[in-house]
Amino acid sequence: MAPPLDPRSVQRLAYVRYLYREGIEQSRQPAPLRSRAITSFHDAVENYLGLVAQHLGADPARGTEFLGYWALIKPKFELPKKQGMKVLNDVRVALKHNGTFPSEHQIEQARETLDGFFTAVTPQIFGVDFDSIDMADLLTQPEVIRLIREAQTHADIGDYPMAMAGLALALEELFTHYGKGEFGRHASPFRFGPRMFAMDEPKVSGRAAQSNARLLKLTEFMDTAQDALRVIALGIDYPSLARFSVLAPKIHGYANGGRRFADLPSVRALTADDYDWARHFVIESGLRAARADEIRGLQEQAFQRDRSIPGQYQERTWTGPADAPSETAAPIEPVM
Repeated sequence: MAPPLDPRSVQRLAYVRYLYREGIEQSRQPAPLRSRAITSFHDAVENYLGLVAQHLGADPARGTEFLGYWALIKPKFELPKKQGMKVLNDVRVALKHNGTFPSEHQIEQARETLDGFFTAVTPQIFGVDFDSIDMADLLTQPEVIRLIREAQTHADIGDYPMAMAGLALALEELFTHYGKGEFGRHASPFRFGPRMFAMDEPKVSGRAAQSNARLLKLTEFMDTAQDALRVIALGIDYPSLARFSVLAPKIHGYANGGRRFADLPSVRALTADDYDWARHFVIESGLRAARADEIRGLQEQAFQRDRSIPGQYQERTWTGPADAPSETAAPIEPVM
């Protein structure tokens, strides 16, 4: 019997599923951009085969070729779909080394091969269904993970409007996560200024609003520009965000802490495919934004170092290029 899954293996399975989903999204692009799907499909299988070999205790030799895993793992498990994987490998080699773009039929054939392969092998080797692997395990933002998983509970019972509302809240939390934070004299580099609120004076919307059309336009532009700057700075795909904004219901906040959305016909028409795409987009956005974790970590580290001397620091004046050290100057002792 194969050993139980450890957290590292769960993450690796989630990464495989992420690569597979990336390939599906790429396959929907126009030619020749859709050709990238073949590379993603191949990467997904290659990562998966390495994990299967490790999980079963079949130690691959250095430089094991793609199709060599079938013979390597055979004493412990009979992997299916070898011929289909050979076709995938041949198409990838033709693309990578000869510049031969795959046809739409070849890409779809590869997708079907992977779907059957992952669906058949994963429960037998790892004891879980491939579709149940949660790609949210790859994320680093706790509140975003929580909201994504809460959204999934609604998708599981077929309530896709509520599930999409949960994803909208998860994406909103992602932007808030990187936009908040004060570190001494410096705000988060992903904040782009303070947010405008409905109660700010003078009021330009709602009850008791001032009839100042110019100020209202500037306010709306500021909100939109802040959101766009944060999206671009975090490396999130803006056209995909635009699609998400069209699909997902608009969430409104209330003074009592409630969050609501209008149950419009367009919202009720949301499908499993809409939700599946949107969930993948939110997770991909979280992965892209995670590159900012290091920046915020550096900022927090600098703040902790500086906070011990508030207002008690010296200043230095820029002097231009440094003077060359004198030949008679005492040598600098190395710091041990």
